[in-house]
Amino acid sequence: MDLEDAERNELLAGLSSSQLADVARVCNRYPNIDVSYEVEDEDEVASGDTVSVLVSLLREGDEEGRVPKVHAPRFPKDKEEGWWLVVGDVAANSLLCIKRISLQLKAKVKLDFTAPEPGEYAYKLYLMSDSYLGCDQVRARVGVRRTLSRTLTLTPNPEPRTPNP
Repeated sequence: MDLEDAERNELLAGLSSSQLADVARVCNRYPNIDVSYEVEDEDEVASGDTVSVLVSLLREGDEEGRVPKVHAPRFPKDKEEGWWLVVGDVAANSLLCIKRISLQLKAKVKLDFTAPEPGEYAYKLYLMSDSYLGCDQVRARVGVRRTLSRTLTLTPNPEPRTPNP
């Protein structure tokens, strides 16, 4: 999909025109999704509070604005895409929030989790597919750090850190 013309031509050499059309049809179904997020009231979050992450998803559709079915020729029936939004702490190997969503062309999703004790954490936001291999995305980090007032502040894209005692 993101190949140079010479690489693509070499890879597809020897395919018939109907096989090339099949490859093009499958590639055109592959989802392209933009993920953005913001943390609600991020300057006012304290330990034990509910942290709300508002996630916006926007994907490309076909000419009529529809999302195509998953290309799964060996699946016994038509397969709809399924998506998971996950907030996780890689350092602690734990999940803070997980939500299954169905995504048409756009969606706004609210993810909630409880703010931990004051310290420095680097949480990651994942968008995961149940239908496409290699389509999972890690688009943002949600960081929590200690401030002098003992409240927690969420900042985008912090450096990963381990929790402070």
